[in-house]
Amino acid sequence: MITLFFDYKSKIPLYEQLYNHIKKSIVNMELKANEKLPSKRKLANHLKISVITVESAYNQLMAEGYIKSKPKSGFYVLPYIRLNPVSKEKQVSIIEKKEDQKEYLVDFRTNQVDSLHFPYNEISKIERDVLLDEYSKHINHVDYLGYYDLRERITEFLFEYRGIKTNPESIVIGSGSEYLISLLILLLGRDLVYGVEEPGYLKNYRLYLDYGANALTVGLDESGIDINQLNHVDVVHVTPSHQFPKGIVTTIARRIELLNWANENENHYIIEDDYDSEFRFNGNPIPAMKGLDKADKVIYMNSFSKSIAPSLRLSFMVLPKKLMNKYHKSFSYFTCSVPMITQMIIEKFMKTKGYEKHLNRMKILYKNKRDYLISLFENSNLKEKIEIIGEEAGLHFLIKINTDIKLEKLIERAKNLGVRVNGINEYCLEKQKVQTEKIIVLGYSHLENKDFEIAIKLLEKAWVDIL
Repeated sequence: MITLFFDYKSKIPLYEQLYNHIKKSIVNMELKANEKLPSKRKLANHLKISVITVESAYNQLMAEGYIKSKPKSGFYVLPYIRLNPVSKEKQVSIIEKKEDQKEYLVDFRTNQVDSLHFPYNEISKIERDVLLDEYSKHINHVDYLGYYDLRERITEFLFEYRGIKTNPESIVIGSGSEYLISLLILLLGRDLVYGVEEPGYLKNYRLYLDYGANALTVGLDESGIDINQLNHVDVVHVTPSHQFPKGIVTTIARRIELLNWANENENHYIIEDDYDSEFRFNGNPIPAMKGLDKADKVIYMNSFSKSIAPSLRLSFMVLPKKLMNKYHKSFSYFTCSVPMITQMIIEKFMKTKGYEKHLNRMKILYKNKRDYLISLFENSNLKEKIEIIGEEAGLHFLIKINTDIKLEKLIERAKNLGVRVNGINEYCLEKQKVQTEKIIVLGYSHLENKDFEIAIKLLEKAWVDIL
């Protein structure tokens, strides 16, 4: 007979205490395989508890596969197999070192936005209205291309702000560039060679490789990606409006050269990654290359990461008709990876002009931040040794330092005083190519003026005496 003493003061229910006791007895082989357990009523009488308590414990044990019930016979212990011990050599640590988790006084990373000026009130009101009034109509379905109304708003935005004429049927919505790149590899094929800018956003290079495709890095010149290095490339991934990280705006002549290159071969395509193109501070916006594309060879990609928030995980791409037809034919079983509620909220945000107003506010805010940070550098003790590069657009710019001191030493001295900066070599695979260039990449969008003031003083302390 099973005997245990219940702890009536414990918060653990009696049935769970009984379940744990029997389970432990089975695991420790105190109850043998095929051994018959007491009936529910008999065990209840023995332990002075209710039949329902015993029944609940037995039901949980059956659900987990420790015992079984035989009709008109009773409950029996199922055979229990011990897990083989794992040698220390085969044990894998689940804790992996993450890159640079140190907290800095000022961190000039590039993948951030201003959190203080996120449109919290507008978004929360829209979310409430959407949930109460509209979400029920769409709760069970989402188009595999994404919410149609949002694709319609994106179409309007692209025409007005980027000079792109398209339609909702050509747009695919996905959760970040990682997802969209995976779709493109399925559409274009793993046998093609994908070219990625260097220096550049090397995460894309790794994504192509990890998804099983061939990838090469392609160098830059003063006009943008080097057209002469595309001999062995089929698909080229470029950031022509504001190259990351060098800030180059691809010239119109180079854009035409790229389009002509794409037209030479039916397998050639251009992936135009319109990285933070919304933020151009001097002159008129640079039209997207897709707007010049007469042969339908440009795949346009963008997201709301910089204009609203990275954690939104809402990106989109405009596919050429040939690729969209293939997507409809072969991948219509896919499900849109962005939650429907998120898509509906952003659609309403755009429809009510909230997005446009937010974008205009952020342009002014970021321009003021950029101007203030640059003015601090120009009035610092570093001014004779530095050159500002690529500040006309985007949410980062470069500092070129005229010195013979190694870039790694400059970065290390800054970090030791609490200022994190990245060298341009961090965005290169072949780092030896850029060792002669002492260039720092500064992302400023998430920082405040007081942060800039602290950073300049610390950078002066870190660098002035060795420059």
